Amino acid sequence: MKYIRKVAAAVLLSLALTGCNSAEFDKLQDQAVILQQEKDQLAKEVTALKADLKQKDQKVQELTAIVTDYETQYDASIEDIRFISEDMYQEGEQDGYIYGKFNVVVTVRNNTDHEMKNIKITARLESSFSNYPKAAPKVTATKMDVIKQISSGETKEIFFSDLTVDHPEVIQELFINVVGQGEAEKIKIPVAFPPGSQD
Repeated sequence: MKYIRKVAAAVLLSLALTGCNSAEFDKLQDQAVILQQEKDQLAKEVTALKADLKQKDQKVQELTAIVTDYETQYDASIEDIRFISEDMYQEGEQDGYIYGKFNVVVTVRNNTDHEMKNIKITARLESSFSNYPKAAPKVTATKMDVIKQISSGETKEIFFSDLTVDHPEVIQELFINVVGQGEAEKIKIPVAFPPGSQD
């Protein structure tokens, strides 16, 4: 009788262990299925990201080619125009606005594969009234400087000094021209009333 009881207990223990192992197996199998689904989803996302990356790369190449064509359409191009002034607001809503004398820094680039010499750069300050759109702009100052020599791919800066802004209600623009062999650009000057003045 004792033997039968021992055998029955062993069978019950075996069945219990088998049940536990089966539950663990099912759990592991479920985890494997979930992980496989997540892996498949990630693989789809990676494929989509690669396609998106390829598309963006092509767009960047196209835009870069357009920019390069634009930059090199002139033998000499204007890379940058900056205003420098002690009569300029340095903070607040009018940061960068000029109310007196100012200087201009023009950066010019040689886009050719050879050295260039005697490049003339002119600066013409023009003013006009918005309520008289048909009236020709009034030239208030004209300056010229020369880049004696500039190597292929090199940039050089030209300074135009002692320019003065007009009344803030007058439209004032600076016309920069690389004479005869380059780009011309017009830029509006940000003008404001002096500090403490009555508008």
